[in-house]
Amino acid sequence: MLDKKDDIFLARWINGELSEEELRDFKSHPDYTHYVKINAGINAIEIRDYDVEKELSFVKSKSKLQAKNKNTPIKKLRPYLTVAASIAIILGIFLYNPQKIYSSNYGEQISVILHDGSEMIINAKSIASFDKTSWNEKREVSLKGEAFFKVKKGRKFTVVTDNGNISVLGTQFNVQSQDSFFEVTCFEGKVKVQSNTAKKILTSGNGYRSIENGTQENLSFSSKKPSWIAKTSSFRSVPIKYVFKELEEQYHIKIKTSNINLETRFTGNFPNNNKEVALRTVFSTLDMDFSISQDGKTVNGIRIEE
Repeated sequence: MLDKKDDIFLARWINGELSEEELRDFKSHPDYTHYVKINAGINAIEIRDYDVEKELSFVKSKSKLQAKNKNTPIKKLRPYLTVAASIAIILGIFLYNPQKIYSSNYGEQISVILHDGSEMIINAKSIASFDKTSWNEKREVSLKGEAFFKVKKGRKFTVVTDNGNISVLGTQFNVQSQDSFFEVTCFEGKVKVQSNTAKKILTSGNGYRSIENGTQENLSFSSKKPSWIAKTSSFRSVPIKYVFKELEEQYHIKIKTSNINLETRFTGNFPNNNKEVALRTVFSTLDMDFSISQDGKTVNGIRIEE
């Protein structure tokens, strides 16, 4: 996105001169957080005050010749050179960071073509990263959230999550790893799953799920790709708390659940591009209505009186 902006785009951003549309687009860029960190680091640098007379007297005491050659203006430059060096270090860390990180926003999908030609599509509020320098020797992606992978054949390809690892050579599969919910579905080829509780080999049309209470389930399906890629979230006998989490991540809302049994199982789907329909679809299965706060950010479930 930055390549399409004018030459002083970052300067205008630092000075607060971007339009609302430009700022919104910039915030959705995967490198936005890095630029924020750079700017914060530069702003945190303090220029130390120098006592010029004291410094000059010190130089004179060492050598009259040095006092003639090293005059006050040179001394005044020292704090600015310190700042310049600090900025260079910060920029160096940013530019030469071997980790490539992709972070999606609420309701956003990010499609990435990896170095080997494999494709990774990241669902809303998910983070995926990999080491650029070692990719040719070790194809490994770290994931928090959900992503769909189309892997080119080659060296072993591994997805690392907090709940377990998935290894393949060339295939298509989906991974969802959030908190203690872990689900892997294979759409093509074979997938090796090694979770914290089990080892599985999945073939096309099969999946594996583990939940925080120790429940492990084998899944079967006939679809050719995850429904969320087509803007529809689908669930089969999933605790409602994970359905609510998906609603929150797609629509940037907070659902109050104090009067809801979060272990209730939900089977069904909802659209990811129509909040009203999505909420009504889910709450109707609970025999509940709902209300949305004036700012559109908070949802309350309402029991329907019999």
